[in-house]
Amino acid sequence: MSGVEIIKRPNKLREKVGGSADGKPGMIDPAALARASTHVSRMSDAHIAQTRVDLTDLQEAYRRAMTDAENRPAHLKRVIKISDGIMTLGKTFGYDLLSDFANSLNHFLVPLPNPSVAQLAVVGLHIDAMHVLVRDDIKGDGGQIGQALSVSLNMARAKLGARRPA
Repeated sequence: MSGVEIIKRPNKLREKVGGSADGKPGMIDPAALARASTHVSRMSDAHIAQTRVDLTDLQEAYRRAMTDAENRPAHLKRVIKISDGIMTLGKTFGYDLLSDFANSLNHFLVPLPNPSVAQLAVVGLHIDAMHVLVRDDIKGDGGQIGQALSVSLNMARAKLGARRPA
């Protein structure tokens, strides 16, 4: 049996936050934390502004899907793309429910090759719910309002979602 050699590598992360090589913990500079917090706050404001633009674009793509049946698949692909962008950044800035609604919209829509008018109405309900969350600046799980919206959307998806073959 051969010997085993254990190599101890220096803890670079500890050193980056002011710790020492001998294992003493470090401390992040409070001024650096304040700068980071300010930056995240500015980014959060920009995120909400962008989300409002995205929701306007989402509403327009949905409207076109409803009125332009011939090109409906292209319009719905745009709905999914915009919704995906909303979903991706929502949780980063504390809008968990917004991300959840965008995600459930996409999961509802993707398996529907040719949604009915009633199924498209469910898409509209998701978009309306996302507008409410942004308009009222509802973060996290949304409390009672968020729970009520979630229950309503879940019922609509369950009733009108794509049926999988048995």
